[in-house]
Amino acid sequence: MSAELLNGSGVGMRFGGVHALREVDVTLQPGRRLGLIGPNGSGKTTLLNVLSGVYRATSGAIGFQGRQIDRLGPGARARLGIVRTFQHPQLAASLTIAENVRLGAALGRRVHGRSAADETVRVGEALELFGCAAYAEGLPDEVPYGVRKMAEVARAAAVEPVVLLLDEPAAGLSREERAELIAAIEAYYREHPQTALCLVEHDVPLVTALCPELLVLAAGQRLASGPAEEVVRDEQVRVAYLGENVEIKDREEVG
Repeated sequence: MSAELLNGSGVGMRFGGVHALREVDVTLQPGRRLGLIGPNGSGKTTLLNVLSGVYRATSGAIGFQGRQIDRLGPGARARLGIVRTFQHPQLAASLTIAENVRLGAALGRRVHGRSAADETVRVGEALELFGCAAYAEGLPDEVPYGVRKMAEVARAAAVEPVVLLLDEPAAGLSREERAELIAAIEAYYREHPQTALCLVEHDVPLVTALCPELLVLAAGQRLASGPAEEVVRDEQVRVAYLGENVEIKDREEVG
């Protein structure tokens, strides 16, 4: 694989006396698609928050393309091409779906030096790809929840990010919408194969459909990592999910 893009080394995050993350290592290279899974409260979203600059790690280091970025906030990291979504859509309520997606394309102009005409093209492509075109002129509170979720991902995709961090993009979606999300992300990666992805999801079959590799967290620590088909068979991983409403399938069973 190519040189590292985004790297977290020995990442720790503490809130008072609570350790949300302990000595977690994660590396994203160009084209790597890494699924981040684990039981509720295992630190998955916290790790995305640290990687994206929402939180500053209390220990360890975050690097991007060979430079330390620990002191950079989320805006500065986004301008480097590190883009994320949130569990609950963070769309501007006063802007239409198309205008929200245009915010991503506008950021992409800064990241890649694109033209205004190209920005408009990116907006249309993202709306179409993620099934939002029919709702382009609607406000977020006027469209179905699934459209808001897809628009959040469309906005991130419109940036054409260097690193894409997705936090539970399928949460709240129907079975049909989840299938559409998988198809859209796969189509995006056919056009942008060098984008690095870190995907947090409770829907393990969805993660394994999109990500050849998995990192499993439990109680803020690495429990397992490696090829998805091996990790989902790991006894420690299966035990960690006992009592959770999570279906673990082998990668080849997903379709």
